[in-house]
Amino acid sequence: MTTTFLKRFQNQFAFVLRHRPYSETSLLVDLFTEKSGRITAIAKGARRLKSSYRGVLLPFQSLAVLFSGKGDVKTLTGAESVGSRILLSRDHLMCGFYLNELIIKMLYRYDPYETLYSVYERAIDELSSKLDAEFTLRRFEKHLLEQVGYGLHLQRDTSTGLPIDEHVLYRYLPEVGPIANTSSRSDGVLIHGDALIALDQEGMFTERVKRELKQLNRTVLATHLQGKPLNSRRMYAQLYPGKDSADTQAKHVEF
Repeated sequence: MTTTFLKRFQNQFAFVLRHRPYSETSLLVDLFTEKSGRITAIAKGARRLKSSYRGVLLPFQSLAVLFSGKGDVKTLTGAESVGSRILLSRDHLMCGFYLNELIIKMLYRYDPYETLYSVYERAIDELSSKLDAEFTLRRFEKHLLEQVGYGLHLQRDTSTGLPIDEHVLYRYLPEVGPIANTSSRSDGVLIHGDALIALDQEGMFTERVKRELKQLNRTVLATHLQGKPLNSRRMYAQLYPGKDSADTQAKHVEF
């Protein structure tokens, strides 16, 4: 990348979340930007064969961008790839689409989320390196919930104020937090204290901890998505129709 380009783009970095046709020659692009949060912009002429945007507006590729306009939909006036191309394969590709969909459905447009941007950037790097994808997803979900004001309660029993005990079984209520499990309740999600501690400290996840945290985050996210379906999860289920079997779970990432 040239120095002139970087100066002109004022270090406004971004990732493409999705794009779709806008006209015969243009694209409507959802971007997650470092400074401006989630934005929507028209990339004029991007569908033309000789467009400078061809091969650039790719998901999971770090970009430097410039856009203008005062309305809700901006006009993209420049984009250039930053660094080497990121390639995700199979399960990790679906995980990346899942992260993108969460951002689109849970973040307000034009609110800055610089901390979450860094977490997303790290998540994409980990997915491309084929590290533990479930750990990457659970950590991103945790930070996403924090950024939108629905942070998980991971350190204390919300009914007693006592620190989470790794040996205690809790019942996590999405609108309340974890309380020590009793036979008098059947709502919420059952989860052990060591799983809550592992997510809080971002430590090692055992297989049981992975299962419990997946169920916890699914439940809490569903509460705040207010019934909005996740297309990436539906597509994943279609690709792996037997995903609930032990054999399939052993082979594929679960989100």
